[in-house]
Amino acid sequence: MKKKRVNRKRRQISIVMALLFGAAIIYFAVSFFNTNKEINEKKQELNGLQTQYEEQVKQNEALQKTIDENDEAAIAEKYARENGYVKTDERVYIDITPGT
Repeated sequence: MKKKRVNRKRRQISIVMALLFGAAIIYFAVSFFNTNKEINEKKQELNGLQTQYEEQVKQNEALQKTIDENDEAAIAEKYARENGYVKTDERVYIDITPGT
């Protein structure tokens, strides 16, 4: 009788330990995949930021070239046009075709 109780308790403890071990394995697997997903998202974000950086460097180089050539009027005109200003008596045509 005593042996059966001891064996039953051992079996119950073994089942509980197996369940805990299985739960731990599942937890670590889910954590691993979530971390891997975050790493991939950060890599994509890094690639986007590197592209933005390269574009900004090109723009800075173009601005520096304009400054080096002492063409301040061209800089002023560029920024004025970007902000919607036009020269006096200048005709502005706006493309209103669909899709543009």
